[in-house]
Amino acid sequence: MHCSRFILLVSFIVSLVGCEKDNLDASREFFNNHKIGTSPDYGVMKFGNDHVITVHGFMDDLVTCQEVVTAMNFNACKETDGADCLNPYSCAPLNH
Repeated sequence: MHCSRFILLVSFIVSLVGCEKDNLDASREFFNNHKIGTSPDYGVMKFGNDHVITVHGFMDDLVTCQEVVTAMNFNACKETDGADCLNPYSCAPLNH
């Protein structure tokens, strides 16, 4: 019984660590300093500045990011029946 309380307490404390920094650019800062894999990592951005997805760990992260963006933009346009279809999603490098 004490073990489960301890695990619950540790889990709660660990979850608070992620809330410690109120910084919306935290993921971008992390990837700027930590490239994952051999190709640069990319972020899927909404309207150029809202980082919604990170693409990393693929042979070519840019190609994968572009595939994701194409699908997301297609769905965004479909939701509005093509009206004011602005292709809101794009790829941005997070590191080099």
